[in-house]
Amino acid sequence: MSENKTVTTKKEKKKLSRSALVLIVGIIIIAIPVLIFIGILGISALHSGTPRDGSRFDGDLNPAITNDNVNQIKSKLEEIGNLDSVEVVLSEGQLRIFLDANDSLSESQIDNIITNAYNTVNSVVPISTYFTAKDSKKMYDLQINVYTVAEESASRQYKLLHKNSAEETYAIDDLAHAKDPKLVAELHGDTSSSTSAETSEAETTETETTETQAQ
Repeated sequence: MSENKTVTTKKEKKKLSRSALVLIVGIIIIAIPVLIFIGILGISALHSGTPRDGSRFDGDLNPAITNDNVNQIKSKLEEIGNLDSVEVVLSEGQLRIFLDANDSLSESQIDNIITNAYNTVNSVVPISTYFTAKDSKKMYDLQINVYTVAEESASRQYKLLHKNSAEETYAIDDLAHAKDPKLVAELHGDTSSSTSAETSEAETTETETTETQAQ
C-alpha cells in the first residue's frame, strides 16, 4: 500500500503597507466630521418647523412683576392728577411708564410728578427687590417718561427717569432742553453764518455773470 502524504500549506498573512495605513487613517479622520455634520443636518430636519421656547432671563427676574402689579401701579399713577393719559408697559425685563401731563404744567410740576411716579412704583414693587441686581442675577430696568406736548415747541417739558438693575440709584434726563444752550446757540450761529455766506457768494456770481453779458 502506498501512503498518502498530506501536504499542509500555510498561508502567510499579508501585512498592510505603510501607504495603505496612512490612507485608512486619513479616510477615518475625514469621515468623522462628515458623519457629525450629517447627524446635525438630520436632527435639524426632524425639528424643522417646531417652535423653540426660551428666554434670555432664565433664572433671573425673581421675584417677577405680575400683571396684577402692573394694573395696581397704573391705578395709583392715575391718582397723581394733572395727567391726560397713563400707560404702563412690562416687556423684555423692562417696566416702562409713559405719563402725558397737562400742557400748562411748569418744569417744577413735572419734576414733582416724576418723583411721585417713582415713589408709586416703589410702593407696589420695591426698587431694592425688583429693580436691583443681586450677585449675578439680573432684575428689571425702570423707565418713567413724563412729558407735556408731543410736538416740538419752546414750552415743551419732557423728563425721563431711568434705572437699570446694575445701577445703585436712578438718574433723570431732561429731553426737552439742551444740556449746553450756549453750544447750541453757537452751532445755530455757525449755520446762519454759513447760509449768509453762501447767499452772498451766489449773489456775487450772479452779478458778475450779468456784467459779462452786458459787455
